[in-house]
Amino acid sequence: MRRLLNIAAAGILATAGWAVAAQAGDKPAGVELAQAKFDAAKHFAGRTIRVIVGFRPGGGTDLQARHFAAHWGEYIPGHPRMQVTNITPNTTAANRLYASEPDGLTLEMTAGSNVVNQFSDAGAKFKIDEDRIIGTHTGSSSMMFARKGLAYKTMKDAIGGKTVIRVGARSPTDAYAMRLAALSEWLKIPIKFIPGLSGTTDNLIALERGDIDGYLPGGGGTVWYSLPRIRPGWLKNGTVRAFALMGPSEEKVGTNSEGVSPDAPRAIDLISDPKRKRLFEILARADTKYGKVWMAPPKTPDAIINVLRKSYEAVLNDKAFRSKLEEMMGEPVEYTPGDEVEKDLKDLVKGYGESAKEYEQWAKWAKARF
Repeated sequence: MRRLLNIAAAGILATAGWAVAAQAGDKPAGVELAQAKFDAAKHFAGRTIRVIVGFRPGGGTDLQARHFAAHWGEYIPGHPRMQVTNITPNTTAANRLYASEPDGLTLEMTAGSNVVNQFSDAGAKFKIDEDRIIGTHTGSSSMMFARKGLAYKTMKDAIGGKTVIRVGARSPTDAYAMRLAALSEWLKIPIKFIPGLSGTTDNLIALERGDIDGYLPGGGGTVWYSLPRIRPGWLKNGTVRAFALMGPSEEKVGTNSEGVSPDAPRAIDLISDPKRKRLFEILARADTKYGKVWMAPPKTPDAIINVLRKSYEAVLNDKAFRSKLEEMMGEPVEYTPGDEVEKDLKDLVKGYGESAKEYEQWAKWAKARF
């Protein structure tokens, strides 16, 4: 479904007064939409687009969002300013976006689809299948990392083991904790969650200090590719290593920029029971299929969404911008347009919802390991 970016030059997008057709009946409060035309330059000129990030400053999601905020406005008619706001935890950020005015002036860059949180987090007030999607510029690489001193080389070695693996986690309802808890239950892998760690920055510091033994980035994590930039040499010199590929069966994780290949088993291949394997696949796909997703609030009119989608493609097509972004990510841009992602998220929500009762048990297993 995904395809590498291949779009025309974006100069036409900066033309003042650029107009797109507005969707009839979608006129939200505070947004002046003409009956048939939308003046994008007039709407965005002199205004600030707030970019919500559900993680603390300094992590991969935050750094990418700030890179976009510094340059994306150049490709939006009216050249609005963009400003990043960090709101933690991630569920609170998703709630804030969901409740925001649908005027194109509040966006969120997520580190995954947020599908699972919608069902499992009691604090979730959003419905991800109602949000409007601008697009995604990267897939996922759901890799679990282990520190050098851990007794097991890979997850396969930990099956039936005695040494406890301490893993940083925020909540038993986070999908990565639920997946690890299920594997712990089924494969008799001794896992204990260390609470209070949220995002890449916190977990890498905890790994460095020896406070935890493993780290599994939440959502559609891309740390496997970004780690050579934010912690140069860690993978190459063995400070941390690949422990298990935690995504769905079709997820591909390749050699990163340090030339390190993911020499670790795929967790789903360690599961022999077909029903358990299917449940793991559904949850993994819902949680990790998308790496970074740009979202707007529900009911944002097509006129505004079209402007944001076209300008998003345009900034990704800027060679200097894309080169810097790929350096940050440690991998090439992998673009999927918003209309495709929007449709797919509805399917992921439906698939997860049909097995939600089973996943409630997974959250209980996770809670017992905190």
